[in-house]
Amino acid sequence: MDTSFRTLPTNIHFNPSDLVQIANAELVDGDFSMVIDILNLSDEFLKGIEFAVKFKGPDKALLFNGEEFLFKRSISVGPHSRYYLEPIPLDERFNKARAIDIYISSYQTEKKIVTLDNHNFEMKLPVIPEKKRKSIKHNLGSEIKTYAENHIKYWRCVCGTINSKEVDNCRFCNRNKAFVLNNLTEPMINSKILNIMETTNFGTITEDERINEIKTHLTKTNLSKMAPSTESIKNDRTNLNEIIRVPKVLGQKIFLVFTGIIIVLIITVFLINSAAKIKSENNIEKANAYVVSGEYEKALKIYRNVDESTNNDLSMEIDTLVKLVNSNEHFEKGERLLQKEKYINSAYNFKKVISDDKKNFAKAQEYLTQIEDITIKNAERLSKEDRKEDAINLLNSYLDVVNDSARAINLKKDIEYNKNLKEGTVSKEEFEKSSTKDDPAEMAKRAKNLLHNYKKVITEKANLRVDPYVNSDIVRILDKNTEVYVKETKIEGSERVWCNVEAKDQATGEIVKGWISDKTLN
Repeated sequence: MDTSFRTLPTNIHFNPSDLVQIANAELVDGDFSMVIDILNLSDEFLKGIEFAVKFKGPDKALLFNGEEFLFKRSISVGPHSRYYLEPIPLDERFNKARAIDIYISSYQTEKKIVTLDNHNFEMKLPVIPEKKRKSIKHNLGSEIKTYAENHIKYWRCVCGTINSKEVDNCRFCNRNKAFVLNNLTEPMINSKILNIMETTNFGTITEDERINEIKTHLTKTNLSKMAPSTESIKNDRTNLNEIIRVPKVLGQKIFLVFTGIIIVLIITVFLINSAAKIKSENNIEKANAYVVSGEYEKALKIYRNVDESTNNDLSMEIDTLVKLVNSNEHFEKGERLLQKEKYINSAYNFKKVISDDKKNFAKAQEYLTQIEDITIKNAERLSKEDRKEDAINLLNSYLDVVNDSARAINLKKDIEYNKNLKEGTVSKEEFEKSSTKDDPAEMAKRAKNLLHNYKKVITEKANLRVDPYVNSDIVRILDKNTEVYVKETKIEGSERVWCNVEAKDQATGEIVKGWISDKTLN
């Protein structure tokens, strides 16, 4: 297993009323392990606990076909306390793992074994890089373990406890709900750290370095981070109480000198490696700040120059940045072509702007709408000038690029209909019959009719997916007759219409969201 890699967010499954909860869980490097922090909110002593874990690879896909692995540990945890489990070693089977899905399957008290069958809620734990975690601890206090979060049916305190929405004071630390959610969410913590940094004397560093340091703490939610080392985790986990044993004095000076030399060498090597790793992490944080400001090429350059010996798993970030750089190039080319009134070529480039490109995507969609309006007006003008063939050719060129434009499809259909009737080459009945075969307009009409309507699942089972693709991860499997509300639609060629829906789980009443194929709906 590589000793340096980047981890993805941990996904925990839970019920807000649980008396034993996972406060944190993540993969660590060095001695490749899994570390878990638990909260005992009950009045009983805990003697044992069992976790069910699924592992995910760098591409976020489940490993081992989604198989669950059970990890059972003996513990001794008092009532109303936070407990840090010893790191759980992972063998070479798991060396591709970069994230975990986890829940508590059971725990044992002095009197009974409690099985937790109800895991209807899930949450991605926030990714807080170690440097920022230290900054939070230094500036706001060691009791701030995470960001406060507010959800429809529960809220999470900065101590890590998940409370039902009706609870006004945290069940573990007794912090007030309103105070926590108004002062200690991620944006508010970022703002507090920024205010502290703006009034801090940075010594001899340059103004640019100071600005980059501040930008680091303004970066939005991190999607990944360098895995912390086992040692750094232990130093911050107070109940381990490990004893550092100092070698006994042997009374022989030569032994002491030799031992001292070895210690100095070890410390020197450690400091050199640590400095290289810190430099690498600082560079990555600078790159992330460039991404936020839309300077993708600068970010990509930094990532490609990161020392591979300290960071061996940057391929995902580099691939993403390459896509963002290409997206930005397409956007800039599209703007140049738009100024030259080369609308079709401009639309082709704007269609290449990806949704992850926060800097350009919304503007590209605005330009595409403008180009559609211009194209429709030009085609209508040509048709009125009795240049119907030219109008059809213009619309065909446009539809080669924007093949899901219902306006262009319907206008082309109308112009062809009028042209054929005038030329007497086909009857009205024959034209309407032929135009319904594999007509993209029908798909567009279907998508429009589905939008903002309630529908029901008509198949025995229907997959609710994360993204509108057949190979996307499944959020939930919906039963027949489950009612869904269609918020957004997306046409996939002539195959299907994907619907972004909200659905209510018939068994639990939980509201779930995702994409579902129109073929499964009435």
